[in-house]
Amino acid sequence: MNLQFFLFTLMIFFPHLCFAKTQYNLSDLQALAKENNFNEFFDHALDIRPSERLENWQEMVSKMAELYSKGVLNKQKIETSDFKKIEKLFSWPHLKSDENFKQRRQEIGLTYLRACFKSNPDCWNDFNLFWEADKEDSDLAIKLAELILPIEPKKITLWAIIGPALKTPLSEFYCKKEFVQDSILGKLEIDYVRLNKKGNFLKKIDESLHYDCLNSFNKRVSELFYSPKKVEDRELAFQILDAQGKADINLTDLFYTVYLLEIPSKGDLFNLSWNRLVELSKSEERRSRTMIQLRKLDPLPDQIFASSDQNKKKAIINHFKANFPEYLDYYIDQCLSFYQGSLVFKNGNPTIKCQDLMSSDFIQKIIDQDKINKFKQVKTI
Repeated sequence: MNLQFFLFTLMIFFPHLCFAKTQYNLSDLQALAKENNFNEFFDHALDIRPSERLENWQEMVSKMAELYSKGVLNKQKIETSDFKKIEKLFSWPHLKSDENFKQRRQEIGLTYLRACFKSNPDCWNDFNLFWEADKEDSDLAIKLAELILPIEPKKITLWAIIGPALKTPLSEFYCKKEFVQDSILGKLEIDYVRLNKKGNFLKKIDESLHYDCLNSFNKRVSELFYSPKKVEDRELAFQILDAQGKADINLTDLFYTVYLLEIPSKGDLFNLSWNRLVELSKSEERRSRTMIQLRKLDPLPDQIFASSDQNKKKAIINHFKANFPEYLDYYIDQCLSFYQGSLVFKNGNPTIKCQDLMSSDFIQKIIDQDKINKFKQVKTI
C-alpha cells in the first residue's frame, strides 16, 4: 500500500484524525496570557473542559477580557469586528457574570452603536444583538432607549425596550425622565382606546408600571390635564387619574364641563358630561370651584363654538345657558377685554372661537344685547 493510498484511506474512514483541532491546555493558555496574545487565547480558552475551568482559569479569562476590553475602549474608533468579538465573549457564562467586564461591554456597545447610527441609520441588527444579550438590565435598557430616541424611523418601539424596567422598584428613578413619561402615555393611550371599562384600564396601568413609578408619572399626568397638547390628552389624563381613584369631585366636575366645551362625541362620556352640568346647576358652590379652575385654562375651552354640527352646537350652548351661565358670561367678558385691549393676555387671545360664537344665528337668545353691540363695535374698528 503506497503512502498516498494510505492517507486517502485515513481521510475517508477517519476524518476526525485528519482534521482534529489542536487542543490547548492550561499551560498553553498561561503562555498566551503572558504574551497578551488575545486572539489565540480566546480562540482556545474554551478548550479546557468545563469541569477543569477552576479558579486559575477563571482569573486568567477575566484578566485577559479586562485587558482586551480596555484596549478596545482606548481605540479612536471601535470597529464592527471589535464589537462582535466583545459580544461573543459576553456569551461565555463566566464573563456574563463578571460585573467589571459587563460594564465595559456596555460602554463599548453603546459607543459603537452611537457611532454606527450616525454613519448608517440601519444599525438595527447590531442593536438587537446587543439588546437581546442582556434584556433584563434596566439601566442598560434606559440608555439604549435614549440612544435611539432621535432616530427615525425606529424598527423597535421604546416601550419594548423600557417596559420591563418600569415594572421594577428602580422605576422610581426612570419615570422622572420626560421621554419615559412620553412612552408610558403612548402605551396607555393605546390601552385606553382598546378598552372601555375603568377596571380594565386600572389593570393595564398596574400591569405596565411599578407603584413607585406612579408617584412621578401622576405629576406629569396632572400637568397634561391642564395643558394638553391635543384635546384627546385631557381625556386620557383624566381617565388615568380616575382609574386610580385620584380624580376628586372638583377635577371630575372640571373634566366633564370642559369635555362638553371641546368637541364631544356622542356616547357614555357625552351623557355623563351632560348630566354633570345638570348637577352643577344645583350647586353654586361647585360651579364656583369649577370656574376657579376654568379661569386657569389658557386658552379657554371653546371648540364647540366653531362646530359645523349646528344642532349639537346650539344644544350645548343652550345647556350652558340654562345650567352654567357663569362660564358663558366670563368667556364673553374675556373676549371683549381682548378685542378692546383693556387687558393684556401674555399668550394672546384666550377666546379663540369667540367670533364663531358671536356670529351664531341664535346668539341674541344667549348673550345680552349690550355685549353683542360692544363686540360689533370693536370688531368694526
